Amino acid sequence: MAEYLFEIGVEELPTTEVKNILEQLNEKIQNLLKTENLNFDVVRVFFAPRRFGFYIQNLQEKQENKIIEKRGPSVKIAFDESKNPTKALQGFLNSNKASLKDVVEKDNYVYIKKEIEGKTSSKILQENLPKIIKELNFRKPMKWGNGAYSFVRIPHWILSIFNGEVLDLEIFGIKASNKTYGHRFVKDEPIIVKNLNDYILKLKEFQVFPFEDERKDCVEIQINEFEQKNNLNVEKDEELIDEVVTLTEFPGVLSGTFQSKYLSLPEELITITIKHHQRSFTVFENKEITNQFISFIDSPTGNKDVIRKGYERVINARLEDARYYFEKDLKIPLEDFNSKLEEMVFQKELGTLKDKVERIEKLSNLICEDLKISYSDKTRILRTAKLCKADIASNVVYEFPELQGVMGRIYALKDNEEESVAYGIEEHYNDVPNIITGAVVALADRIDTVVGSFAIGNIPTGSKDPFGLRKKTDTLFEIIIHYEWNLNFEKMVKEASELIGKEIPEELIQFFENRYELFHSKVRYDIARAVKSYWRKPYAGKLIVDALNGIVDQEEFQHLLVGFERVHNISKKYDSFDFDPTKFLEKEEIDLFNVYIDVKPKILKSIDELNFRDALEHLISLRPYIDNYFDNVFVMTKQDDIRMNRLAFLKNLDNLFLLLGDLSVIEKKLN
Repeated sequence: MAEYLFEIGVEELPTTEVKNILEQLNEKIQNLLKTENLNFDVVRVFFAPRRFGFYIQNLQEKQENKIIEKRGPSVKIAFDESKNPTKALQGFLNSNKASLKDVVEKDNYVYIKKEIEGKTSSKILQENLPKIIKELNFRKPMKWGNGAYSFVRIPHWILSIFNGEVLDLEIFGIKASNKTYGHRFVKDEPIIVKNLNDYILKLKEFQVFPFEDERKDCVEIQINEFEQKNNLNVEKDEELIDEVVTLTEFPGVLSGTFQSKYLSLPEELITITIKHHQRSFTVFENKEITNQFISFIDSPTGNKDVIRKGYERVINARLEDARYYFEKDLKIPLEDFNSKLEEMVFQKELGTLKDKVERIEKLSNLICEDLKISYSDKTRILRTAKLCKADIASNVVYEFPELQGVMGRIYALKDNEEESVAYGIEEHYNDVPNIITGAVVALADRIDTVVGSFAIGNIPTGSKDPFGLRKKTDTLFEIIIHYEWNLNFEKMVKEASELIGKEIPEELIQFFENRYELFHSKVRYDIARAVKSYWRKPYAGKLIVDALNGIVDQEEFQHLLVGFERVHNISKKYDSFDFDPTKFLEKEEIDLFNVYIDVKPKILKSIDELNFRDALEHLISLRPYIDNYFDNVFVMTKQDDIRMNRLAFLKNLDNLFLLLGDLSVIEKKLN
């Protein structure tokens, strides 16, 4: 079994390209090996700021030989009357480097069987790797060599080692070798590498961790050591840790301080300023923010005192700017910022942010009415809706968009707004707000965005979803179900479309159905599909999923599904629900009608009470009557009035079942 190591050294990788590169490279290498029928144990892609690559362990060294069978001309054409090979057969043999002894006759044709020797894995990599690397796609590629080359950044070296030997290949005019480079500030000269283990050890010796998880461990260990040594706590921002890992080859911790006067600023403003401008972490003592910070530098040989002073100078300057903007904002009541929203476009065809806020207020009011929310809570919700976007017009949020909502909460509390209003402003941006004010406004905001986007043609396609409409829709379902709100979601969607003066596009209905089915992807696929039309009442749909999940494999329910399938299939193309029970002729149809009349109000009552398990149990009680009906009643009789009357009755029965989802799509397991 073989080992292969590949690395391409480049100028600084843009952080926005890293994930994309790793995903593409991993997929392409694995696909190559599988396509070429080469077994392997491990394929791992890796990156550091000035390099990326992959290694393969326990790689099959050579493909298995293959026997191929190739068809030639017909026997009649291949041989003359004396059974001698014709020119046609001879040409076929010559072109395939075969002889007459390789020929077999089958189905009136001649065939040759030929053993094709498998290629070595080194040869396959050598032939395919240059193409794979050149075909990587980037958001903003760099061109050089008079436009002849295009890549994420200009490459400087290529390391290619197969079982300890250089695997010869050339990419972008650079020949592969057994040489790599350490940290730029530590060693300028090339490092000769023998294999993967040697590569790892030598790069560490020259201050490079080539693997992301090693750098992350290094960062987290140094944070923990700082905390223990100083009895302090660091704000462990995962996003910031990942950014540090992406930007450094050998992360080293550096601590500093900023002027204490800035501690009067809101904690969130200090944190985001330090993170935003210097990719640094704030430090706490007994849950109180301090004037210390820690940073991670990628300069093993640098003068830490000089670097620290540089960080402190920049952070103090940025905090001074933040204080200026904050104090300027404090002079204006939060509500007054709403007037500036009139100058800010939400989306070209959907008006300004002021227009959006007005729609959010109206939708919030409708949600409150549908949910019968108390007057006092409704008052707080509508106040939250009115102020929910005001801070977008503030100076601080203009400079730090990440603080949208947070500053709204801070400014609202400063204006003596109720806490539920202030925190509702902040939380309406969350996936599942913790308080009702934020939850209702979050629903109204996202419904307006999703419906409005579809109405003007901003529809997700394939992997493209620039407005995050899939995520917003999933969040809508999540909020409704979390709060157990039996909300008429379809009604809210219609109201939202009326508020923007647009019709609901058919694509939106399909979109909601698909998202709701995917929302239940953790349960059986057929149950999720059965309830997709319940996007209209998401919480009720969730309860039906739970009820079906608990009953679907029971034998009685499986028998019911068989009976319902007959009802559904025979009546689905019939439109009328009008039937006359006095026209029933057979005892079995009268019996089914009587039990239907008895059970239907019980089912409707259970549905109204959201007791879907009982509703399903009532449906099961119909099962023997449905079976007897189809065993003894011929629905499609030639008598038009009798046939149509029977179909209309079955249509009503079908409709009763469909109140609990499309049970026809649920998998039946009876033999």
